[in-house]
Amino acid sequence: MRKAICSIFLSAVLFITMVVSPVSTASATYQPDADINSQAAYLVNLDSDTVVYAKNENQQIAPASLTKIMTAIIVLEEEDDLEGTIITPGSRIFDEFVGVGASTADFRAGENIRVIDLLYGLLLQSACEAGSILADYYGGGSIQAFVDKMNAKAQELGAVNTHFVNAHGLDADGQVTTAKDMYLITKYALTLDHFEEISTTPIYTAPATNKHAEERNFVHTNFMMNQYRGGSYYYEPIRGIKTGTTDAAGKNLVSLASKNGYNYLLVTLGAPDVQTENLCFKDTKYLYEWAFNTFENRTVLDTTQTIGTIKVRLSSETDTLQLNAAEKVTLLLPKDIDTSSIQQVLNIPESVDAPIEKGDEIGTVQLKLNDEIIGETKVLASAAVSKNFIYGLWDSIQNVMSSIWAKIILVLVVVAVLFYIVVTILYNRKKKKSKRLSTKRPKRRR
Repeated sequence: MRKAICSIFLSAVLFITMVVSPVSTASATYQPDADINSQAAYLVNLDSDTVVYAKNENQQIAPASLTKIMTAIIVLEEEDDLEGTIITPGSRIFDEFVGVGASTADFRAGENIRVIDLLYGLLLQSACEAGSILADYYGGGSIQAFVDKMNAKAQELGAVNTHFVNAHGLDADGQVTTAKDMYLITKYALTLDHFEEISTTPIYTAPATNKHAEERNFVHTNFMMNQYRGGSYYYEPIRGIKTGTTDAAGKNLVSLASKNGYNYLLVTLGAPDVQTENLCFKDTKYLYEWAFNTFENRTVLDTTQTIGTIKVRLSSETDTLQLNAAEKVTLLLPKDIDTSSIQQVLNIPESVDAPIEKGDEIGTVQLKLNDEIIGETKVLASAAVSKNFIYGLWDSIQNVMSSIWAKIILVLVVVAVLFYIVVTILYNRKKKKSKRLSTKRPKRRR
């Protein structure tokens, strides 16, 4: 129950983080000099949530073993005791893998296996049987029930173009994802305890069990982390997270990379599976090197600089007010971009009324590059401005007189006055006439 509550909270936090931010950024994507071999890719700077590269990010492609990231999410949400919980799978779990050449960590029927070891086998060795063992256990004996949880979680995270049919990622009709969806799923997974630690470990030693007399090593299938296995694809900044290869998918990879204080998450999907080279690793290394060499954080707005002025009403001190940015705005931009080419578009009213306090919110400023919004922040008053009493009083009178009800009342008063005048005039005329008639009437003789 506690895990479930925590997972709901983390999902909410992740969603809010995506939607609400003090400085809104929606940076344009950029293009490297050469195209990549993968069908789709999505490269995001994690420090600023800036998408720096996207290719067919919404195209549905088979996820292959990237599926296991979602499998791990469900388990980590539901299990508090990874080392103390033991699962002993029955033989039926292994039937679907006979003769299909599925990747394995050699977990066996009747073996007493800790959940933590199953997760390492799942994410490092890409053990398909680990996926089904975990799905069966946490699905209450029903793998389909577990897969239903996976799909519900995908929808909750906004991965609306993703659908799972199994928990291990072997090709199946209807099992699809996208590069952008896999980014959303992985970003959430990184908020869960243990996921990053497990998924970025190069080699893990599993303890002996009742079916394995000796310890055995699980080696991460992302050989880019390993100088000896990776060869020319070795890339020191890279970490984890998950590879995936099937006939339908080609080669897929989700990974992290960190260098000089910059952190990226990259998803590549659908690289051709050829014998001569690993095009997935090649694309990944190329995109990371391009990002680290191309982008840096650039300060484009400072709280001390004036970014515009606005007219001030009802004050005898000044008729204009300077505006400042609410906060320092730093954006991830190409190193060769001249920040003076970034357009500042103020969204403010035509004027503001005194009194005004220093720091009052006046509006917003959008930052545009090549007509695309790359950032936005609030605009504040740079100084306090007092209100002139006479100006304020006259303005209040004008406002009252300009209101529709005031106009209606004024019309009614005028009509009433006119009516009174007309009635008075008619009454006086009648009275005078009666008086004249009275004076002309002859007196009676006695």
